[in-house]
Amino acid sequence: MSSLLLTNIYWVLPEVLLAFLLTFLLGYGVVLSKFDKARGQYIKTTWLSILVLFFISTILLEQLVCIGSSSSSEILVSGGFLCCNEFILGVKFLSVLTTLLILILSLRSTIEDSIVDYEFSHVVILSLLGMLLLVSSGDFLMFYLAIELLSLSFYVLAGVKKHSQHSTEAALKYFLLGALASGLLLFGIGLIYAYTGTTNFSGVSQFIWYTEGSSIGGLFIIIALLFKIAAAPFHSWAPDVYEGSPTIVTAFFAIVPKLATVSVLIILLNGPFVGIFSDLQPVLIFSAVSSLLVGSIAAINQAKLKRLLAYSSISHVGFLLLGILTNSILSLQATFIYLIIYVIMSINTWTFVLSVFKHGNYITQLSGLSRTNPVLAMSFVLVLFSIAGIPPLAGFLSKYLILLELVNNSFYVLALIAVICSAIAGFYYLRIIKWMFFKHNTTFHLKDIGDVLYPINTRIGISLTQSLFLGATLWLVLTLLLFPNLLLTFSSKILVSAFI
Repeated sequence: MSSLLLTNIYWVLPEVLLAFLLTFLLGYGVVLSKFDKARGQYIKTTWLSILVLFFISTILLEQLVCIGSSSSSEILVSGGFLCCNEFILGVKFLSVLTTLLILILSLRSTIEDSIVDYEFSHVVILSLLGMLLLVSSGDFLMFYLAIELLSLSFYVLAGVKKHSQHSTEAALKYFLLGALASGLLLFGIGLIYAYTGTTNFSGVSQFIWYTEGSSIGGLFIIIALLFKIAAAPFHSWAPDVYEGSPTIVTAFFAIVPKLATVSVLIILLNGPFVGIFSDLQPVLIFSAVSSLLVGSIAAINQAKLKRLLAYSSISHVGFLLLGILTNSILSLQATFIYLIIYVIMSINTWTFVLSVFKHGNYITQLSGLSRTNPVLAMSFVLVLFSIAGIPPLAGFLSKYLILLELVNNSFYVLALIAVICSAIAGFYYLRIIKWMFFKHNTTFHLKDIGDVLYPINTRIGISLTQSLFLGATLWLVLTLLLFPNLLLTFSSKILVSAFI
């Protein structure tokens, strides 16, 4: 009994450590508030969080090696409420790693945006705990609790800049629309339980084949998840929340939650919902096409870079859904590779935004960047070309694999729509390049409401950390297409072991 308990704790050790870290940070913050005069002598909570996340990432790597060498493809914990396989551990490792990078970036940006370091790092760790539990869920009860922990943390993060009207407005919009999505999710879980008599994933997958009404419950759950990843037509919150939230929070929203939520969508469609996949496929097709159209067309007239990037992320979600809807191992591999490359490009993009924009985020503020900082401007051009899918950059590889699987599965019309939308999206990326290289006559830009003038950034101070992030991600963008074997092997191994 004791060895079984130790085994169970080992496979949920990252979640246990995060829970202990949250408890410690809570007490640490209370002590810190009592000794305000000595505040400068205390270690920043973000540094403590970074050290713990680094340790957790090494544990996850060790767990990946252990489960890869074991005879069992899946390990159940706590009576099936949580489970582990190579795919789940791989997603958890990437989630912890990207959160670690976001926290490193926040060391400077929280000071610039006047965000309390303790509050930001604490809520980020809380949301990460929700993501790890969500990905590991083996029961709809744990699934719902984890996604609510994640959602509530996001509402707080959106409004973490308490003295900003835009941040408060973004948090309120996110909360109101998120409450609707949570209601749909809970209603869908209730219907699944009513028709199958169980909430366990393995039990649902066995009974869902024989119950016609289960498709409705599955539909509500899928719609709630589509809201979480800002897929059209459930995307209305994303542009406002991206713009109103502090930039470091927006970067977190754009990267880490999509990694976890899309992975959960893959797990559900290949686990408990595999029997009703044909009923859910039309919804995925409609959402994928809508996301591509909205993400490509609505961004054309955007004046602010954060809103433009919000629509760009909606377009990327459309591509991810195209990969999921064919539901073969090769298409899931293409989707997972797309997700990893999207994370790499997003880290570079949001590091650039954090480096360049100190006040406002108008595209016109990039005017003449090629003169003031030609290296930074040229590197961002390469990343924009990669996001648009221009060969031989990494973004081309990710889109090519998705389109190849669509053609192989006879979805010719969807492949054509995806190509056309990518071409349209290329236009607004070229607009950004035009302002950086061919516009030099704008000195100030008037804010849309009020008399505040935002000057063009003529002197840009980039920290060493930001330079390393920009350089490392740019190197991956340039070389992944030339050396894709490591990515292809890793994605194939964890997907085959989990879903075959």
